[in-house]
Amino acid sequence: MVFYLKYRPKTLSELDNSYVAGLISKYLAKEPFPHAFLFVGPKGTGKTSTARIVAKIVNCKNKKNGEACGICPICLSISKGTQLDVLEIDAASNRGIDEIRDLREKIKLFPLELKYKVYIIDEVHMLTTEAFNALLKTLEEPPVHAIFILATTESHKVPETVASRCIQVAFNRAAEDDLVKSLKRIVLGEKLDIEDNALIEIAAASDGSFRDGAKLLQELTLEVSHIGISEVRKKIGSIDSGTLNIFLESLRLKKTKELIETILQLVAEGKNIHRFFWVVLQSLEKELVRAYSGYITTWEKADLRQIINLLSQAFSQLKTAVISTLPFELAIIEYAEDKITLARKSKSKINQEDHQQASNDIVVDESTARTYQDKWQEIIEKIKPQNNSLSGVLRSCKPLYVDNGVLFIEAAYKFHAERLNEAVMQNILAKTIQDVIGSDIKIKTILKKRS
Repeated sequence: MVFYLKYRPKTLSELDNSYVAGLISKYLAKEPFPHAFLFVGPKGTGKTSTARIVAKIVNCKNKKNGEACGICPICLSISKGTQLDVLEIDAASNRGIDEIRDLREKIKLFPLELKYKVYIIDEVHMLTTEAFNALLKTLEEPPVHAIFILATTESHKVPETVASRCIQVAFNRAAEDDLVKSLKRIVLGEKLDIEDNALIEIAAASDGSFRDGAKLLQELTLEVSHIGISEVRKKIGSIDSGTLNIFLESLRLKKTKELIETILQLVAEGKNIHRFFWVVLQSLEKELVRAYSGYITTWEKADLRQIINLLSQAFSQLKTAVISTLPFELAIIEYAEDKITLARKSKSKINQEDHQQASNDIVVDESTARTYQDKWQEIIEKIKPQNNSLSGVLRSCKPLYVDNGVLFIEAAYKFHAERLNEAVMQNILAKTIQDVIGSDIKIKTILKKRS
C-alpha cells in the first residue's frame, strides 16, 4: 500500500494540521452537530482524511474526550471505506444532475447502521449548475440524520448560495514542521534509514502537500536503502541558483529564445520541470509582494501579474497535458511574445462576436488603462468582504481597456465570463470601481481566446 494511504491520519490526535484538528474538535464538541462543512484547500492537505475522521467522531460509540476510538468496528469500516452509511462521491466524475437527484432521494432513508449518514463530496466545485441547484435544496432542508462534507481545491467556483450554508474550514498548505512530523511517522512505521536533513529537504520540496511528501519519500525508498540530502536533491532535480536567476532575468526581459533553450536544457539534464517552475513562481510571488510594498524592483507590476497568472494556469492544466512541459512552454511563449501589454497598447482588435461592435479598431486611453491595471488588486480586495465568490472570479481576470465609458474585462474561463456578465455582479464591481477610482463606468466581459 502507498505510504500516504497507509499512514493517513485516522483520528484527530493523528492529524498533522493542529489548527484544523482544534477547529473540528470545537465544532463537534456537542450535539447538534453542523449539518454541512465546506473543506477548502490545496490538494494533499488532508481534506478527505479529516472528512472521514469527522464521520467517525459523530458515529463512534466509544468516544472519549470528543475523540473517536479509531479501533471499533464502526471506525474501522469508515477507515476502510466499506461503511455503507458513509458515502464518498467524486464530483469530478459524477457531475450530472442525475447523481445528485439520486442522492436527494436516498438521503431521506434512515442510516442502516450508524446514527448519522455522512456524505463526502470531493472536488465539489466540479458539479454542474443544475447539480448545484439540486444540492442546494437538500442543504436548505437537510434531514436530522445527515451530515454533508464538501471538499474543494477551488472555493471560488462553489456558488455563494451553497457555501453560505456550510461551516467553512480552511486547509492551508502544510507548514514545514507539520510535514516533517508527518514524514517521521512513516519513517518510524517503515523503519527507514534516512537523515534528518533529508527529511527537511523532502518537506521543502512537497509544496505544502502531505500527499506529495509521502509520495516522494516512498519513491526514494524504492531507489536507495539509505536516504541522505544528496539523494533527495538528485531525485527532485534541484536547480542551482545561477540557472534560476538567469531564467528569471530572461523572463523579465521577455527573451523567448533563451527561455525555451533553458527549458530544453533542463529537460535534457533530467531536471524536475514542475519543481523548477514552482520555484520560479515562488520567486515571482516574492517580487510581487516587494513591488506592492514600496520596495525597489526591476519588474513592472503588470508583467508580474500577467506571468504569475499564466504560470498558475499552466499548473492547473498539468492533469490533462499530453506533454508535461507543454503548459509551461505555452505560458512562457504567450507572455514573452505579448507585445501589447495593458499599459502600452494604443489599439486593440476585438472579435465582433465578443462585443458586437461594427469596428474592430479601438483607440485606448493609455493613462486610463494604467489606472485600472494598477488598482485592480485593490478593487479585488475591497470586493472580497462584499462577495467572496466575485473576488475569486476577478483574480483570474484582467482589465483590457476602456472604450466610450465601457471597461472591457478578459475572463480566462466561460463560467467566469458568465458570472461577471450577471447584473448583480456588475453592479457590485461598478460600485467598487466608483469608490476606488472615482469612475462611473459600465462593465463588459469577453472570453479569452484559446490558441
